[in-house]
Amino acid sequence: EALKIKLEQAHRILFMEGMAEDTTRGHITAKAADGTIYIKPWGMGFEEVRAGDLLGVDGDGKLRDGTGRLHSELILHLEIYRRRADVFSIAHVHPFHAVLLSAQFPGELHIVSQQGFHFGDGVPVYASPDMIRTREQATELAALLADGPVVLMRNHGFVTAGKTVAEATILAIDFEKAAKEHLTISLYEKAAVMDREQ
Repeated sequence: EALKIKLEQAHRILFMEGMAEDTTRGHITAKAADGTIYIKPWGMGFEEVRAGDLLGVDGDGKLRDGTGRLHSELILHLEIYRRRADVFSIAHVHPFHAVLLSAQFPGELHIVSQQGFHFGDGVPVYASPDMIRTREQATELAALLADGPVVLMRNHGFVTAGKTVAEATILAIDFEKAAKEHLTISLYEKAAVMDREQ
């Protein structure tokens, strides 16, 4: 129950931070000590999530706790958990600046402030804009994430992986801020180049 409450709070925090694009899209999961993975039902807004609404599935995605429709991208979470024994929470969101960055990412993130330091070892990019609905897609994404904290998804959003719900949530907030900083300083750099060329 404590884990479910933390997951409820994480949804609320990301909603308040403007990270839930249309509130129903995106999802955060948490893995309990017994291996049960909790996720909000399909179509439920981040601001609506309550601990009692969360659905519990096993490592194969079979519903074990609760009633409701599961997200079609649940497989994304399952494959990361399968690959990463150190991960106990995953966030997948589509905030404005990160989506813009994903469409034009040059391969290296400008580290401007503390928010970007988590991602200084590089940001891998999942090249397809498609939703992750097959195990093959999810396996590819999990391999790109490898042992890192984030993977950017082209024209889609990003995924963060943490040891706790708090870590996955903070990484998501920080990556969106880092994306905004990258885009902003890139504009200044481009303007400076244009000034020199005139």
